Amino acid sequence: MDMVQKEQVCDRIHAEQPNLLASVLALPRLRVSMQTVDVLLNVLIVLTLAVDKSGQCLAAVTEVDQERELQRLVAIMRFSEGLDASLMAQSIQHTTAYRHERFLLAYVIDTLKRAGLTQIKDEAAKYPILAAINLVNCIATAKRLRSRF
Repeated sequence: MDMVQKEQVCDRIHAEQPNLLASVLALPRLRVSMQTVDVLLNVLIVLTLAVDKSGQCLAAVTEVDQERELQRLVAIMRFSEGLDASLMAQSIQHTTAYRHERFLLAYVIDTLKRAGLTQIKDEAAKYPILAAINLVNCIATAKRLRSRF
């Protein structure tokens, strides 16, 4: 995509899912670099286009929805601490978002890895990971309004 196409998609995201866009654009306040924000903005664009391609139309994700999903994510992470690998995998598989949108999650994790964002160097390094996974969780649990097709 060229810059104009990305801007058009971002304009649409702003109109349809302003809270998802805000969750990415707010990251510099948490000492996240603009380069990292750009990676997450591209993730949000791809997730939006994937939802479009699937023919789904999502209800607007609210701040309450985002907070609920973030709390779930943190609870899952805390629950999983200390579990052996098979139990951790089983725990993750039972999570609603990961059952419904496992391909989106795989894309996000791969993108984070390729961008070097899975290396936790300091507290600020956690925020992009949480934000990216929370985008998937919010999309997975958002109410479906109607089909685009």
